Amino acid sequence: MVSRNTPPCSEPSTPNAVTRKLPHSSAPSEPATPTSISTTSPGSASSLDPESLTQALVEPDLRLRRFQKDLLVLTGFNENETLHWRPSWFIQDPFATRFWTLQNPPDVVTEKLPIAGPRGKQYYTRRMRKPADPEPYYIKSWGHWRRYCDMYGIPYDFLCEKQIEIMRLGLPRTEERVLCPPPSYPLYPEPQPLGHGRYILDPFTYFSHLLPKFHLVKHTADVQSELEAVVVHSTGALKVEPRENMFSHHSQWTHFDGTGGYIQDTVHSFDELAPKEQGLGRRWSYAPWTSEQEESCKRATLMVKLKYKRKHGDAGKESNWGEDMKKGKKKQKRSMLLAGLK
Repeated sequence: MVSRNTPPCSEPSTPNAVTRKLPHSSAPSEPATPTSISTTSPGSASSLDPESLTQALVEPDLRLRRFQKDLLVLTGFNENETLHWRPSWFIQDPFATRFWTLQNPPDVVTEKLPIAGPRGKQYYTRRMRKPADPEPYYIKSWGHWRRYCDMYGIPYDFLCEKQIEIMRLGLPRTEERVLCPPPSYPLYPEPQPLGHGRYILDPFTYFSHLLPKFHLVKHTADVQSELEAVVVHSTGALKVEPRENMFSHHSQWTHFDGTGGYIQDTVHSFDELAPKEQGLGRRWSYAPWTSEQEESCKRATLMVKLKYKRKHGDAGKESNWGEDMKKGKKKQKRSMLLAGLK
């Protein structure tokens, strides 16, 4: 992915935007520093000590593990990327009805993760800035960072040092603890903000991006009523549903306008052969965007119970293979004991 050289809006030329001060936005007049910004996100509790925290301690804590995955998803994209989805610990209303742009605070640097082959997808991560690093290109001051957070409803402590440490614990690594390319399959599509619509996933992505459990979807059936589609819900869950049901759902006939707001698509004709499918143009991550998405994309498991028919005695009667093997071993031991007594 090529880095973009378009800086975000900065004063004084920023257009008027819907802003809402965060609960802790009563910041001092002088430029704030990370230590003077109060914390609101799940992974920034004062009890967390990144120096003593390990991935083994993160895994059993479902809330902390989900928070880590949220950070992995967001930091997997390059700086200045535009996103729809917002993690649950971001302020939702009224910001969830608009796009938002991913930026770094002044003390954080974007770096590339190793790539899997010449055609592999480029993912990114974050680390704390070092003295030898170049000056920030986008957000250059803490005053600018506060203003950016107010514009998009982002916690002031987003990508603070504690969060960076927690995030980096979950990065893909080799057995020697060296960073390695993230998984290239399966991939997970970006959902809409929670409660702001669902969309049909483009069938071209079923085989290239999704697990085999989604490969048997009837997206080319001859009868319209039999057509199926993978639907990405705002919870992140992927569900196989009749495609015709999508045409009676309000979210199928709305979309974002050029400034990131929702508008009614009144000029779109009702055509079942031309649904508004999305997929290739959405953001895709190597980590699930939500817990619901992770659950819906679990690999299918098949439980097999072996049975056989007895050849002697009760002919034709089915029996459990494991239990009969145990009985056979007991009979064999008994025969050996009797033979020894003789």
